Amino acid sequence: MLAACHLISTAEAVAMAARAGVDPEKLLQGLNAGSGRSGATQVMFPTWVLNKAYDSGFTMGLMRKDVGLASDLADSLDMDLPLSRVVAQLWQASSETLADNEDFCAIVQRTDAALYGHGE
Repeated sequence: MLAACHLISTAEAVAMAARAGVDPEKLLQGLNAGSGRSGATQVMFPTWVLNKAYDSGFTMGLMRKDVGLASDLADSLDMDLPLSRVVAQLWQASSETLADNEDFCAIVQRTDAALYGHGE
C-alpha cells in the first residue's frame, strides 16, 4: 500500500512542480535530500518514470491485487483508513485505462498524460 500511495503522490507533486516550471529531476533531488524521499522518488521516478521506460518488471495487475489485499485486511480488522481507501479506489479505477499486464509505474499517466505518456 505504501508503494502504491508513494507512486501516486509523487506523480502529483512532480506534475504540479513541472507545471509551475520546476525541472522534475531537480525536484526529485530536493525531495531526496529531505523528508519527502521514498522508493518512488529514489528509484521509480529516476529509473522507470521520467525516462518513460515503464519496465520495472512489476505489473498493474499485481499492484492492484496487493492493494486489494491490503484493503480487504483493513476491512476485516474494521479499520477506517481514509487515505488507503482513496489510494485503493485510484488503483481500481486505473483498470479502465491501463491493462493488467502494463507496468505498475504507468499509473502516473493518469495524473498527467502529457508529462508521463509513453515514450515509445
